[in-house]
Amino acid sequence: MVKKNKILIVEDEPIIASDIEMTLESLGYEVTGVEENAEDALRSIAEHTPDLVLLDINIEGDVDGVMLAQDINQRFGIPFVYLTSNTDKMTINRVKRTQPAGFIVKPFSEQEIQSVVEIALFETQPKDEHTAPDRSYIFVKDGDAYIKLLFTDLMYLQADDNYTHLFTKEKDFLLSLTMGKLFDKLPRQTFVRVHRSYIVNVHFIDKIQDKYVFIGKARIPIGRSYQEDFFNMINKV
Repeated sequence: MVKKNKILIVEDEPIIASDIEMTLESLGYEVTGVEENAEDALRSIAEHTPDLVLLDINIEGDVDGVMLAQDINQRFGIPFVYLTSNTDKMTINRVKRTQPAGFIVKPFSEQEIQSVVEIALFETQPKDEHTAPDRSYIFVKDGDAYIKLLFTDLMYLQADDNYTHLFTKEKDFLLSLTMGKLFDKLPRQTFVRVHRSYIVNVHFIDKIQDKYVFIGKARIPIGRSYQEDFFNMINKV
């Protein structure tokens, strides 16, 4: 049996909380509880150890969601996603300092909840160098929606500071995730890093020449420090 990811909801509006709970359960997640204030939320986290917390900023009591997030960081170190209708600059600045795994603006759709939760759990999944990742896809933003992108469709990736460009035959995407973190989640049987700024899918390589990899019209350099791993990988394919 596949283990379900556990999620705690911290939301003091019953109708919204119930809607989120039903949405998460329909998506296959286990909801460990619905709490209205910081004290109950912390107790629930300690008892159930959820994988993710969906956290409203304006909650019942003197401790708001941002203050609760600081406690979660210090005491538990588990990821959380904010739920809020407040997008003013002051709120955003407070939120950023707590390093959330995501941000959902009310009102939101089922697809938005699914996409943000998927990405948050994906980005915070612990690295295991000895096993393949459980997932074979990631949700990426495309206009106003999030679409499922299969790793098998990825031709190559290019780093851009804290972002990563994803290149497929049909379309290019920009993901708000460093290439290094994304590499931790990719199947090593297929993907190999050839340069500090590039990762390639070996199945899409058309040609290797003069220390360059050619994928379609792209000419990708092979960095000196990556040559040995790359050619060892190629020999095994």
